[in-house]
Amino acid sequence: MNDQLSFDDLRAYQAGRLSGPAQHRVERIILEDPFYADALAGLEAMQQTATPTAEQLASLRDALQDRIHESATKKRLWPLWIATTTAAILFMLAMAIYFIFFVAKHPARSKSVTKHRTTLRIETTRSMNQPTALVRRQNELNG
Repeated sequence: MNDQLSFDDLRAYQAGRLSGPAQHRVERIILEDPFYADALAGLEAMQQTATPTAEQLASLRDALQDRIHESATKKRLWPLWIATTTAAILFMLAMAIYFIFFVAKHPARSKSVTKHRTTLRIETTRSMNQPTALVRRQNELNG
C-alpha cells in the first residue's frame, strides 16, 4: 500500500471529493503520521485566509528562496574555505615530508648507462712548453 499523500490528496480529502476507501486510507495515514495531520491543519488554515492557495504557495516558495539565499552568505561559507585550504596545505606538507625523508633515502634505480670516458694524454713540446693535446683540441673546435 502507498502510505504517502500528495498535496492533491489532502485537498481532495478536505473538499470531500474522495471515495469511501480512499477517504479511509487518507484518514488512516493522517492518524498514523503527525506530519500529514499538521499538513492538513495547515491547508485548512491557508484556505481560511483571503489569499488563494496558489498565491500562498508562490509566496511561500519565494520566501523560502529568499531565506536560502540569505543563509548562503560569505560568513557561513568562510569555514568551508578554511577547511579546504587547511586540507590542501596539510596534503602538500605531507607530500613534501614524504619526498624529503623517504624518497631521498631510497633513490630510484637508474638504468645502466654506458659512460664513455675519454682519456686525455697531455704531451708537452720541448720548444713551446705548451700542452699539445690542448692545442689539438682547440684546433678541432675552431675548425
